[in-house]
Amino acid sequence: MWQEKQAELLKDEIETVLAALPDMGGLRDLAREPLTEARRGLSEGSAHDRPWPLLPLMVCESISGRYEPAVPAAASVQFLMAACDVFDDVEDADSPDSLSARYGLAVATNVATALLFLGEKAIMRLNKRGVDTDVIVHVTDVLNSFYTIACTGQHLDLLSSPEAPLSEEDYLQIISMKSASQIECACQLGALLATQNKKLVDTLSVFGQNLGMAAQITNDIQGAIYGNDITRRKMTLPIIYAFAQTDGKVRSQLELSYQAQSELKTDPTPIRDVLFQIGAIHYATTKMQFYRQRASDVISKAEGAGANFDWVRLFLEEDTHDTLQ
Repeated sequence: MWQEKQAELLKDEIETVLAALPDMGGLRDLAREPLTEARRGLSEGSAHDRPWPLLPLMVCESISGRYEPAVPAAASVQFLMAACDVFDDVEDADSPDSLSARYGLAVATNVATALLFLGEKAIMRLNKRGVDTDVIVHVTDVLNSFYTIACTGQHLDLLSSPEAPLSEEDYLQIISMKSASQIECACQLGALLATQNKKLVDTLSVFGQNLGMAAQITNDIQGAIYGNDITRRKMTLPIIYAFAQTDGKVRSQLELSYQAQSELKTDPTPIRDVLFQIGAIHYATTKMQFYRQRASDVISKAEGAGANFDWVRLFLEEDTHDTLQ
């Protein structure tokens, strides 16, 4: 199958870059771990998953008919995403299965740092794909710029507190910077390696931003439905809506549950029931569909320029399993 061929090519690229890390003290194996998580470059995936790691390749091929030039860029994005995953676990300290929980903060921080440098090494391999030096410089600058934005979004997220609920506007800005910017980056890199048409590149960037927003809100919805975001007291869109729309006993229940000393971890069901009863899940779903439609409209305009984005449209299909980690 076509996607399987691309996935294997990307995995080979990632393994080649990983091999540059000295195989001492188990560091290489630790660096590989976050890359094997769901929706990362070395994961096995499932029939329900969207091929997120392949997004730069799909965009590149949709425009130029070739995906090979985008393989190093896709690998670089995977290393940087994996680094962000590890740093996020260190900063949030809410996952018992994380590297930081199992090996300590120092080891996890060093692994994340190694992943960052491997990401830089990966992008330099564009020269082996025949990409011009000036394009490599531009792509590297774009990559670093987007992840600088992601770091800013993470910083704003760290400053927020469950005891002081964010406004919806502030939350959407945070996820735009922290999460959606990474999808926007993947799309823009794929376009930059396929064309010099700035208008088309900008169009794919807008598509990626809206796709990323829809994907993150989908993740918010799933986190609320399955209860894991509630037990971790994450301020996601359904919770923010609930705080804004409730008062009296229901508001007091929410405030009590999201206090630092709450015992909610034993049972998220009461809060989940509230989210359904007041329409918070429906509201978040409507918001997700808004961004998904915007992404669809943007890609339709891009197709008017002669490109074929059938494969990219896979990411716009509705699927309850399709969440961005």
